[in-house]
Amino acid sequence: MFRTDDTITAISTAGGSAPRGIVRLSGNDAVPIAAKIFRPATGSLTDAPGFSCCDGILSLLTAGGDLELPGKVYVFRSPRSYTRQDVVELHIPGSASLCSELVSVLIDAGARLAEPGEFTARAFLSGRIDLSAAEGVADISNSDDDAQLRAGMAALGGKLHNLCSTTAIRVTEVLAAIEASIDFADEDITICSVPDATDELQSVAQLLAETTEQSIELPDTSETPTVVIAGNANVGKSSLLNALTGTNRAITSGLAGTTRDVLRGSLLLPCGSVVTLLDVAGFAPAKNAIESEANIAAHNAIAQADMILLVIDPGDDDTSAAGELRASVRSTNPSAPLMVIVNKCDACDDDAAARAAESLQLSPDAKVKIIRTSAVTGAGLDELKQLLTETLHLRTVRSGFGIGLHARQRRCLLGAIAAIQQARDMLLQCESVTDSAEFVAVELRESLAQLGAISGEVVTEDILGRIFARFCVGK
Repeated sequence: MFRTDDTITAISTAGGSAPRGIVRLSGNDAVPIAAKIFRPATGSLTDAPGFSCCDGILSLLTAGGDLELPGKVYVFRSPRSYTRQDVVELHIPGSASLCSELVSVLIDAGARLAEPGEFTARAFLSGRIDLSAAEGVADISNSDDDAQLRAGMAALGGKLHNLCSTTAIRVTEVLAAIEASIDFADEDITICSVPDATDELQSVAQLLAETTEQSIELPDTSETPTVVIAGNANVGKSSLLNALTGTNRAITSGLAGTTRDVLRGSLLLPCGSVVTLLDVAGFAPAKNAIESEANIAAHNAIAQADMILLVIDPGDDDTSAAGELRASVRSTNPSAPLMVIVNKCDACDDDAAARAAESLQLSPDAKVKIIRTSAVTGAGLDELKQLLTETLHLRTVRSGFGIGLHARQRRCLLGAIAAIQQARDMLLQCESVTDSAEFVAVELRESLAQLGAISGEVVTEDILGRIFARFCVGK
């Protein structure tokens, strides 16, 4: 799936401009290729030892002519590098165009553009890290909240690997004792008793079950839930976005139609998870091409939303507009959970808020939550955040560095638990472990295979392809 006998290159810093840009090389020819374009201030780059840094000048032959720029080159020699190959990092001024140009020059000099996750794949394939740590790298890069970041750091630090390793050792010891009992079945020798084996297997299964239960769920992509704030013009959608995110992301005004485009903001919920808030234009009848485009953008955002906050103004005299809006939103996205926000509750009484909710013409069996809020006083915002957490099924961050599990890893742990419990149940029906030793051994080997799939000891190329597809190119 991944070649490891050539030299790869890619930009390792995030997209956009920054004070510093990093372009990375990995492979047997990493240093010679870098030496073709880098002139150290002193000495020779090819003679640079591992863990060394050289200041100098990079000479780039571009379509616009020769270009020389200052830079630093860091050299990491095999096998003491991230990939266990020779690795070179070229640090230059962080212009996105300069970094792209440098990659092109390095490719012309003999390198190949890296595929997504290929640097970390080489680290895994060389035995530098196990598969759970490799997935931790992607989790750190793609983390949207503190929970995912901490879980990724724990995986990279070996927490999941250590769990699988120590558990596999304990299962292997039971398996070895049971198989040895088969060899000495005709001898008056007791190598492993049923109580000892079942107690140990129960302890291992309980440890894995507790880990699975206490873990946090990690998404297989970096996408966060999208919550759209919809409503007619001038109901306070932009003020609500600002109040929830704690920023002045959206311009607010008493004039209808201030928001013309889809505005985006990130909301950190009390559970530690992040959702993306989208403030869309009001659904006023389009009077010109700009307003028509704004309405199209609003409908597209609503159609793709994971949840919709329908904002209404209790002071609006046109009660029919709210019902029409609800029908329009529901026809655009019939499946996403819908929550009604009676905004500006600081400027109205309870009766006005109740009448506004009734104007939506909700059926008696409609399971729609209605919340009163005020972007001015902050009333109802904490309740809204809590309901977002519950409705989107976001889990509360636990204290400490908990283990994070992807769906694949969770399935493997559950598979290991099931196999261990099956082996234990078989033993409980026997007077001696030799009575069902062969069948118990099959189940214990299955549990070891499931644990090995997490660490990467037992894994297919198809699974590896899906895992490393989550990476950005330079990681």
